Amino acid sequence: MREEKLSDIVDGARRVFFECGLAGARVDKIADAAGVSKATLYAYFPSKTDLFTEVVSRECEMLAEDLEKLLRKQGPVQETLQMFSNSLIGLVFSNAYIRLYRICVAEAGRFPEIGELFFKSGPERVRRILACYLTERCQMGDLTIPDPDLAADQFIQLSFTGILNDRLFGVQKRIDKSTITGRAESATNAFLAIYAVS
Repeated sequence: MREEKLSDIVDGARRVFFECGLAGARVDKIADAAGVSKATLYAYFPSKTDLFTEVVSRECEMLAEDLEKLLRKQGPVQETLQMFSNSLIGLVFSNAYIRLYRICVAEAGRFPEIGELFFKSGPERVRRILACYLTERCQMGDLTIPDPDLAADQFIQLSFTGILNDRLFGVQKRIDKSTITGRAESATNAFLAIYAVS
């Protein structure tokens, strides 16, 4: 029952934070969205910042797990990397991710721990997951990569080239599936041209 109540609070808080940001989210509105009293909310989370930290942690955990599952299917390298890139681009173009990203960056000056949490739980964790996969494929003889961490960063940047900043600054509101597929294919081909065993 306690875990169910905790989930209700976090889900309600997520909706309010995504709508209002951290600074604009009122505790009474969060309590209403979660269907609990303010006293109950404070019993679980002593501060609004603590609650936001929990939302960030859970959101990043879910997103990272989805990407990790793609790499565990053990299909051909090109197919797997292309699916990973495709999903990564789609994730970054999702309204939820962009909203979370913007809030964390906006609050990082006042609350450095929030920026650090988002970075380590989100972008940094995704990089580590991909680097681990690349290391495994090197051991299997599919790739030759002297620095898997650097290569993971390179692949992620190849996936986002020319589209990430447009999305973050609101220049491009959405991206169609065919464009995502094309970007993922281009990133994968460029990456394998460098690191695939010929």
